[in-house]
Amino acid sequence: MSCMDNLFTLRAARPDDKPWLDSYCAAEGMADLDGVEGVTVAANASDEPVGFVQIAYGRNGVAHVYPIVVHPSWRGYDVGRALVEDAHAKHGELRLVSRGSSVGFYERLGFVACAWEAVDDEQTEGCAECAMKAECAPLPMRLL
Repeated sequence: MSCMDNLFTLRAARPDDKPWLDSYCAAEGMADLDGVEGVTVAANASDEPVGFVQIAYGRNGVAHVYPIVVHPSWRGYDVGRALVEDAHAKHGELRLVSRGSSVGFYERLGFVACAWEAVDDEQTEGCAECAMKAECAPLPMRLL
């Protein structure tokens, strides 16, 4: 998929992408990915990942976004939008838990708040006990 007049393309992640993806997760305070299954990357003209989204199906049968990360130097170029739109086209309904600072981004893409119970507990299990819950202000959201 070609995006933003060929500034980046979307493709399935490869094992050699993992160090890039893990470094992006670390920069956002997240753990490394378990693997590249279900990961789509946005790659620049040099085929280097500049952002990614991982989709996993929850026990409830719905596709869940966790995580989506765009390198800071690529924010504002619709990388995140392209990744979400591609995931939505491929998987239909999407659910996630947004960090409070990301709520506006997701709302602009059509996500709406939903009940905690609507998001698979594998995605929400860490929120209740998280020491940063007040700072993070997590919000369950979905895109139909």
